Amino acid sequence: MRPGTWGRALLRIPLFHKLVIANAVVLAIVAAVTVGLTVRAAAGSADMPLTTGLILIALGIGLSLLVNALIVWFALVPLRQLERTAARVSAGDFGVRASPSAIADPALERLVLTFNNVLDTAADRSRRLREMAARVTAAAEEERRRLAGELHDGIAQSLAALNLRIRLARTAADPQVRELALDEISGGISDAILELRRMARGLRPPALEMLGLAAAMSSHARSVGEAAGIAADIDADAVSGLMPPDAELSLYRIFQESLSNVVRHSGASHVDIRLKRRGDTIALSVQDDGRGFDMKRALGDPSGLGLFGMQERAAFMGGTVEVRSDRGRGTTVLVSVPVQEGTAND
Repeated sequence: MRPGTWGRALLRIPLFHKLVIANAVVLAIVAAVTVGLTVRAAAGSADMPLTTGLILIALGIGLSLLVNALIVWFALVPLRQLERTAARVSAGDFGVRASPSAIADPALERLVLTFNNVLDTAADRSRRLREMAARVTAAAEEERRRLAGELHDGIAQSLAALNLRIRLARTAADPQVRELALDEISGGISDAILELRRMARGLRPPALEMLGLAAAMSSHARSVGEAAGIAADIDADAVSGLMPPDAELSLYRIFQESLSNVVRHSGASHVDIRLKRRGDTIALSVQDDGRGFDMKRALGDPSGLGLFGMQERAAFMGGTVEVRSDRGRGTTVLVSVPVQEGTAND
């Protein structure tokens, strides 16, 4: 090893060992000098003066303090760099990272790496939140355009046509023609009502409020399974009243997203759904027998923001979402949310 390499290796020794070695070296030097002077004084048949001994002790203590101060100063250089980096992050510079130091001991080096990993994780989470917010905003705008189009091209035109037919029915002289026209108008009004109800169900499922979370999930699973040709087996406990309405809606949306992923991506023929009360938590599992996927690639891909959105919804309720999947072995979504204190049935 080259001298510079030896020097860097010595500087990277843990701080405790540096101090022990430095103190041992200083004490060895002081002892050697003291012994040398004692032998020399003995050879000259003269005692070593007391002042000389005190001076040596003072020099040894001073040298020890100086060496310790230098070692601690150099050892804390990485911490000072870490402090400056933290100050810049606190000021809003989220792209800055702590630079690894050539003289940092292994413990400080791990601290710097951990700090940088935390910043990287926070930056990635912030990026994904921004992407999700952008997608949610775009989806909301697209949903508004779709609803506006359906209202204008569907309901509005149907009502305009019905209004015209009512005017024509009023002018009909033949009672039978008038009655037939009124029957057709009544049918058109019924169709318009059904269309409005369909649109309302798309915005907020009425079954969730009227029947409860378990019944709403069962109804949605059956309808989705029948439309997609997937056998849906659901076992749901009655958990209504164990969570506030906004938490129930969030859990229902997670369930919807999980089932939608099964239909769109899994190629499954069967999905098993369980909603259970387990102590102070409510557990939801959605397990399919599909093709599965690579978790790392899915979470690192912007198209995997559906999984990220489910995690954010669960975090809003104080819960967690765990997704387990392997290629060829299906996918399982496990959701755990706490029972809201004061809402549980005793």
